[in-house]
Amino acid sequence: MKLSHKLKDKLKGLSPKNKINAVLEKYEHLIRERAIAQAKAKIASNGKEIKDFTEEQLEIIVVEEEYQIKSKLKNSTFMSVLAFFGLATF
Repeated sequence: MKLSHKLKDKLKGLSPKNKINAVLEKYEHLIRERAIAQAKAKIASNGKEIKDFTEEQLEIIVVEEEYQIKSKLKNSTFMSVLAFFGLATF
């Protein structure tokens, strides 16, 4: 039995990975703000000031913080889904 392209697209949209990515995209600006705040805190905790860095360096620091935030969110969301279905081992 062949699935139509329309049905395949609908099934792809139901995957947990796509749902997680959709949520992350929806809250992208909040994640960015959080990453900036964490980057500022990290810089301050190292005894530095923002003016000590170039724009490119600051962008790299913020992108690293965004990556960490997204990774944590994906992992916690994924584990929540597994726990919901009783598949996680604690």
